[in-house]
Amino acid sequence: MAYVISGDTLGLAIGPVSETAEDVHEALRKARQMYETGSVNVSIKDDAGHKIDGEELLACITGRKSITKDLEVN
Repeated sequence: MAYVISGDTLGLAIGPVSETAEDVHEALRKARQMYETGSVNVSIKDDAGHKIDGEELLACITGRKSITKDLEVN
């Protein structure tokens, strides 16, 4: 399943950015990188239309919660 990780950049290069990932772990890693480089409104969406963002995504990135391949939070 493919995942699209997107976010909005701030600063000199204002605008949306997106990347793709082949699995949920790669998608989480790329979402973390976006947060670390200052992107906002970061989200992950899969081919089936499932989406995660906001506090739930942050909880998964920081390891407080886990995420399934269909973007459900445990």
